[in-house]
Amino acid sequence: METKILLVVDDSSIITSFVNKIFKDEFNVILAKDGIEAIDAIRNNFDKQFIGMLLDLNMPKLNGFEVLEIFEKNHLFEKIPVCILTGDDTKDSIDKVFKYPIVDVLNKPFSEKDIKTSIDKLVLREQK
Repeated sequence: METKILLVVDDSSIITSFVNKIFKDEFNVILAKDGIEAIDAIRNNFDKQFIGMLLDLNMPKLNGFEVLEIFEKNHLFEKIPVCILTGDDTKDSIDKVFKYPIVDVLNKPFSEKDIKTSIDKLVLREQK
């Protein structure tokens, strides 16, 4: 059976390395530093099974909100559950992000336990 893909989209190499280190033995972790790389990774692996996507909101080129719009327009939430990673925990941003059918929001900085809890939510969502 093919390993499921966990897509991690964040312009911080510290975050992507941290998440990759935790999950590399469990999933095929694909790292993207902006929304453009994320969409390309989805296109290139569309026939494979995604466990989910961890998505930062504030990134260059194509930010997390723009990626969420693309997901909505292309009905990708049904294929790839999304968990938001953000350092922006303002009420406006959180309210805006929950207008989309996301699974969870994880505020930075986060611990290994926090990220594992969010991944568990993605796994449960993906199994439905």
